[in-house]
Amino acid sequence: MGTSGASVTAGIELPERYTPVRFIAEGGMASVWCVTDELLGRRVAVKVLSHAYAENDRAVRRFKREARAAARLSGHPHVVSIYDVGEAEAGRDGERGQPFIVMEYLAGGTVADAIRVGSVERERALTWIQQAAAALDYAHAHGVVHRDVKPGNLLLDGEQSLHVADFGIARLGTEDTLTELGQVLGTAAYISPEQVRGWSGTDASDRYSLAVLAYELLVGERPFTAQPAAIQARQHLETDPPRASARRRSLPRAVDHVLARGMAKSPEARWGSATAFADELERALWKRRATPMRPAPVTQPPKRPAARNVPGRAVALAGLAAAALGVGIAATASRQGTPPRARPAARIARVAPAAAATHRTVSAHKPPRQHVVSATNAASTTPAPTADTLEARGHQLMLAGDWAAAIPTLRAALAAASTASPTYAYALYDLGRSLRLAGDPRAAVPILWRRLQIPIETAVVRDELQLALQAIGMSEMHAGGGD
Repeated sequence: MGTSGASVTAGIELPERYTPVRFIAEGGMASVWCVTDELLGRRVAVKVLSHAYAENDRAVRRFKREARAAARLSGHPHVVSIYDVGEAEAGRDGERGQPFIVMEYLAGGTVADAIRVGSVERERALTWIQQAAAALDYAHAHGVVHRDVKPGNLLLDGEQSLHVADFGIARLGTEDTLTELGQVLGTAAYISPEQVRGWSGTDASDRYSLAVLAYELLVGERPFTAQPAAIQARQHLETDPPRASARRRSLPRAVDHVLARGMAKSPEARWGSATAFADELERALWKRRATPMRPAPVTQPPKRPAARNVPGRAVALAGLAAAALGVGIAATASRQGTPPRARPAARIARVAPAAAATHRTVSAHKPPRQHVVSATNAASTTPAPTADTLEARGHQLMLAGDWAAAIPTLRAALAAASTASPTYAYALYDLGRSLRLAGDPRAAVPILWRRLQIPIETAVVRDELQLALQAIGMSEMHAGGGD
């Protein structure tokens, strides 16, 4: 990238290839602009470190660290992609040029904007929580801790899909931290207790902030609101959050436990992953719909209600399953290599990796009871596990990280499930995800592709499929010695 500085607007200089469109936002250390990349003919966002910090070595190092952290994670569908990093040409008086980061332009604003203009619908809120959780788990797996998870750092594209941004105070596991003991970084409304103490943020700190965000999205207000900010930060350290169901009566009480654990004062007491938190939150939200629904007759599929009509949604999905049974959706061949055959199926998305717990009969907090019988009379006294039981067991094994055990269990669930049942859709997603996480993305791709053919809530399945395809590309690149 050239660095012949062309004035974009007063006080901002960028290479000539960038033509300004409009100002987006101003932060404490940098400003963000929408510009046109004339070389590639596309809109991008450019974050520019302000002149006041351009001569500050510590600020420049932090700014460049943001670029490295975000670039490391750019392959994830819910992390803002970084395209380039540069530094404007030095001024005539020897003044240092302003560093800048070029990233994808997202036109949907931020989650903070959405909260400001009004309440967020529950299903939309849950989707955002799940997408943020997937991105944070991905970051943590790659040695990056965000340390400032808040609505203003969660950007939305034109389809309202979430992308995590602003890794300005991120900690990279492969580098020494820039913060010193006793220095507090983060936003008071979402900061974890350990960060209030001045300790360095960890994966669990990000998960705490995500739980605070989830509380705000579902309740309509943050758990702690005292002013000034220093007192609010102390509340995170010393005060238990109010019960969400007490503030928002429409929330099931089961949500209180999930959020309380997410905001536990001790990092060790919190959920083990952001995805586990999001998954249990979804189960708690739809607890009232835990009874399985039978598919409606093929000849009379009910009309699908609006997404916010929660009680009727299960019936509508069951009807759609029956309709799919009538027309026959083409599916991929089974794992034994048999020719493709029509496999109609209802489709209910399990979101990154959460699934709506509406059709489950097994508790999310304990494994299904197993029968203990002697080998001689097992066949006569133990009924065969149902598809629902097998899928629930496989799902729990997947969440626990025991993919070697989850994979055969989920294959058994697929074999036992009706292709017109929600259980079949659950099992396809969980099996594909388990195969990818177990290191076999090539086997995951046809499974996830089959799941993608069930035309309900395909966004999360498409994300998982993209991760599997990326994993195949990366393994082939390393095997071929590419760079």
